[in-house]
Amino acid sequence: MNEKQTLTKEFGQYGEDLATQYCRKHNFKILVRNYRCRYGEVDIIAQCDNVLHFIEVKNRSHDLIPGRYAVNAGKQRHIRQVAKHYLVQHNLLNQSLISFDVIEITDGNLEFLENCFY
Repeated sequence: MNEKQTLTKEFGQYGEDLATQYCRKHNFKILVRNYRCRYGEVDIIAQCDNVLHFIEVKNRSHDLIPGRYAVNAGKQRHIRQVAKHYLVQHNLLNQSLISFDVIEITDGNLEFLENCFY
């Protein structure tokens, strides 16, 4: 991994750490970070009340293109597939309300976008 890739990874990790802190502060129970399966990866899986939240974190150092736009139709499809895999693996398929969310961080300012897509 070259220096630019290392810095990019660290910047992304920093954003996920901020997002996790935000979720905990707002009474979310973090179940898994960086859940991976053959369909892809989701940054955070958390529970609040009776809802499972599958959260994609987008950290930007500028606001030229907001992070929410990086969660395009293809990325949404992958997140839905990962969510289904998680629900099946944990025997939760017919037992859980779910929400697909984005946490967008721009220059340290965090915005929680709940139910961004279905």
